[in-house]
Amino acid sequence: MAESNVWVLYALGTFLMFGLTNFILKYASVKGMPSVEGTAVLLLGAGLVGVLAALALLSTGRYDSARNPVLAGVEPKLYALMAVAGVFLALGMYFLKVAVAHGKAGPATAIALSNALLVASLAWLLLGEKLSTSELIGMAFYTAAIIFFSLKPLG
Repeated sequence: MAESNVWVLYALGTFLMFGLTNFILKYASVKGMPSVEGTAVLLLGAGLVGVLAALALLSTGRYDSARNPVLAGVEPKLYALMAVAGVFLALGMYFLKVAVAHGKAGPATAIALSNALLVASLAWLLLGEKLSTSELIGMAFYTAAIIFFSLKPLG
């Protein structure tokens, strides 16, 4: 796979990891794990991965702009912005945990993970990213699929 297409592998990895996470959330809910307590443990696990990754980066000098020139031009406010994104992620995981615990797992995660529509829309609106006709059609189909998937069964 060409270097420019390696993002597809990471996207598929995300698909797999989020899918497993959401199944585990549903399984734990069915077995009696309360939403708040389950989310707290979930976030502790995610936080542990974050701490380990930060320690690995610190120990290899990745946060030192003298040793990692990529960081030389990074504005300090972007680090705060990443922390805000982490708070949004934590809140989103809590909301998803509650949705999966109280509803059907498939529709709940389909709605929750349809955030690609929001991301593409915000990238277009705020960053000037272009959306092709095929991407717009795909977004329309995706929206329709989520609506049909979330409806109560017919008949």
